[in-house]
Amino acid sequence: MPHVTLPDVFPYLLAILGLLLLWQLHDIQVRAGRIQVASAMDRSGIRWFLHVTPMDTHACVACRAANGMAFLPSVVAARKFRPSAQTCTNAAGCRCLLVGLSGAWPEAERVLAQLNAGGGRLQLSGERLEKLLAGAQGAAGGNAADKAPLNMLLGLQAESHHPQTAIDAYRMVLEQATKERDAPLLVPAYLRLADLLERTGKQADALEVTDRFLSAYGSKPGIPQPAHAPTEEQRTFMSLRKTRLMAAARR
Repeated sequence: MPHVTLPDVFPYLLAILGLLLLWQLHDIQVRAGRIQVASAMDRSGIRWFLHVTPMDTHACVACRAANGMAFLPSVVAARKFRPSAQTCTNAAGCRCLLVGLSGAWPEAERVLAQLNAGGGRLQLSGERLEKLLAGAQGAAGGNAADKAPLNMLLGLQAESHHPQTAIDAYRMVLEQATKERDAPLLVPAYLRLADLLERTGKQADALEVTDRFLSAYGSKPGIPQPAHAPTEEQRTFMSLRKTRLMAAARR
């Protein structure tokens, strides 16, 4: 019988194959409902979610109706979850965002209690949204885990009437979103910041932010993309923005 010599890397290849099979099995179990995605959310510290959109003239009827909807993680993790029964009609694409919160300040705790008592869904009024953000800003250490999400909420709420406040808030999101749970905020923060800077006449700043976005998320064949990477449509949109801003700078 011939002697077979296995390469030194063979055990490592087997280990990698085993991990891939485990990940595939986990995905199958999640899809089958035997493992709840909500448990992963619980480990991240997120206790509830808030659905928000920039409340400006571009917000469609469906997005306005869904603004301020709060959800428990178990509701968000449901297979057929939709924030609203209505469909966004914004021609430029939906700008809504689902923001996860730990919510350790009093107003957030009251929202969580109502969610637990009311089936996991709750509509917050515009006034209550303002109180929620004001309560977080006044809390002594109660919002430490939510700095990036709160700045994202502040920016979305302030865009239409305090654009500079929104600009500052989005810049803070890009600095503070260092945890895995906050990674979904990065692309929206880049998109909203670049758009707002351009709309307020700060073309040079808008170009700088657009360049940072394309440098961080440029699509290169064969290179793995980071988690929560932008869509091809978003990359194309930002590339077109860069072209437009560079042309304006040359004039």
